[in-house]
Amino acid sequence: MTRSIRQVLARLERLEVLYKISNIVNTTLEPQEVLRLLLLEVVRITNATSGSIALVDHRKGVLNIETAINIPPRLWKSLKLQLGVGVTGYVAWTGKPLRVDEVEKNPHYVRLKSDIRSEMALPMLLDGKVIGVINVDSTRPSAFTADDEDLGMAVANQSVKVLETARLHTAIKRQANELETLFTVGRTLIQPGPLEDLLDRIAAESLQAIGGKVCVVMRVTETRDLVNVAAAGASQPWRDAPAVRIDNSLLGTVVKKCQPLRVPDVQKSGKFQNVELAEQEGVRSLLAVPVIFQDEVLAVLAVYTEDQRRFRESEVRLLQLIANQGAMAIENSRRMERLQLLEDNLRQAERFSLLGTLAAEIAHEIRNPITIINLLMHSIREAPGQTEQTRNDVAIVTEKLERINQIVEQTLNMARSSESRRVSTQINQLVEELLLFLNYKLTKAHIGVELTLDPKLPPIAVDPGQVQQVLLNLMVNALESMKPGGTLRVKTRLASDRALGPCVRCVVEDTGVGIPVEHIESIFNPFFTTRPDGTGLGLFISNKLVRRHGGTIRVKSQPGVGSAFTVTLPLNQEAGEA
Repeated sequence: MTRSIRQVLARLERLEVLYKISNIVNTTLEPQEVLRLLLLEVVRITNATSGSIALVDHRKGVLNIETAINIPPRLWKSLKLQLGVGVTGYVAWTGKPLRVDEVEKNPHYVRLKSDIRSEMALPMLLDGKVIGVINVDSTRPSAFTADDEDLGMAVANQSVKVLETARLHTAIKRQANELETLFTVGRTLIQPGPLEDLLDRIAAESLQAIGGKVCVVMRVTETRDLVNVAAAGASQPWRDAPAVRIDNSLLGTVVKKCQPLRVPDVQKSGKFQNVELAEQEGVRSLLAVPVIFQDEVLAVLAVYTEDQRRFRESEVRLLQLIANQGAMAIENSRRMERLQLLEDNLRQAERFSLLGTLAAEIAHEIRNPITIINLLMHSIREAPGQTEQTRNDVAIVTEKLERINQIVEQTLNMARSSESRRVSTQINQLVEELLLFLNYKLTKAHIGVELTLDPKLPPIAVDPGQVQQVLLNLMVNALESMKPGGTLRVKTRLASDRALGPCVRCVVEDTGVGIPVEHIESIFNPFFTTRPDGTGLGLFISNKLVRRHGGTIRVKSQPGVGSAFTVTLPLNQEAGEA
């Protein structure tokens, strides 16, 4: 065979190999599978005994073997090749191919298998930068020729393009999955439900996004402990694991440093406090991120994997984004707890307000007869012919009446001190705050809200707490009347009243059961109620508070259709003590 024919055949073989390498993209776009198929082809065309592909980690200055053929995994899985060390490290350092005809005579060689005699390493270059090295070995000396090197370099150059295509596809796919995960988590957070259920869903989404085996959410307590509050993929013993101290635990460093934590193997970590649980669950690597809201670490989101992993920066970033959304859920829950406490306080204040009102009215009613009795006692005391016993009895009665009068006076003074203090207030703002406060209850009860607020409504001098208490009573009553579900309509507008003059009107309307006609006249009376668990005080107090502001409260209702309460407050009020 002539030399020219051999050259043509060699060139044809080279083109066939490169074409086959290019077609790998059509077979798979998973980077690990691409690397394996590339290495298979290189080992075949060079007739090598074994081979491997290592990618460069420039940040750490090492090569990580990603795939190998005919080399036991125990020899390369955990091997870190330093740049410049070994044949592979030398090629990665210089960016030039290297053929070693007799490995025993080469100072760069690092032995993995005892029967290897020759080796060839080829750099994978992307824009002039080494991103990896293809390495092939043979049990024969001088097994690789210059033609093998040329063909191998052509394959390496083509492999970089194929690998980069696979990497781009994987990156785009990963970003799409990340966006889908964040969308799912965001949708989860806006759904009503207890905080524990929301956090369980977040843990499940985190587990799926990172590809782990166990995910837990640990809440930071006031005593500087971390306590499990949610989990996914975890057994009951893990869920019931005791709290860990922040100051002396591995996960506590996430809280103290406010930074993500990556642990290759928790079973071998000296600081991990649940090693036995990790062994029982069969988990190794850990990725944990802080759940932060306004510079405060509220919790720790931790994902454990079954195998030892090097977590990518994109995985850390994704888990941190999920944790940030989890922080919103926790903070919303905290706000809801505070709002619930506010509602309880308002209800308590409502009861005290009623007691104060009733006490003042009773005291006022008692004061008049006491005055009359005192006058009569004075006449008896001045009457002639009294015995010593009568005078003593009159003195005792007078003393006791004076004591009763002091108690009445104190009661009236306390009632006066609880009068409202009026400040310039935007009624629209009060309405919006109340609806935000009631949002969870409305959503849970399947009640929609139609809000019509007059943007030109001027501020009015009222006691904001008392007006808010009135509107809260009306809205809660409306909510109770709409089971299961309905529409709450709240409207404000500027109006003119014949008796009050310029005024602000606020209408709270529902599509509930309505009020029977025979009850309309009684609903503002104290202790009148149609609900088994009602006190009959809400509308009575609301009416008192509105009248205290010089306003009125009216109702229109139709059984089976709904009710509308209209609160009218005069504009001409002065700020200060009412």
